Amino acid sequence: MKTIEERDNLIRLLQEALKFYAEKENYKGNRNICCSGIAVSLVEIDEGSQARFALEKVNELDAANQKLQDDYNKIINETINTIENHSINLENLINSFKNSDND
Repeated sequence: MKTIEERDNLIRLLQEALKFYAEKENYKGNRNICCSGIAVSLVEIDEGSQARFALEKVNELDAANQKLQDDYNKIINETINTIENHSINLENLINSFKNSDND
């Protein structure tokens, strides 16, 4: 996860979407909402857009987390291979990790 703030924001977004769909009043038609006099509920107007938006944000965060994990795994594997192939000393290993943090 990129930041704790992003995770907290995502949780709040999901909570708001769930509150909307959990509210029974949002499923009741209201003649004042539609100009044609037909009773339309807020859920019908929304057509699932809040849920789709929230799920899109979850997927984006999942993808970012996966990329972060993949990058980390790559750095660790490259470091292990370097150690195995070149008998690198401990000081060089520490410097390697320090330099990878700057990338």
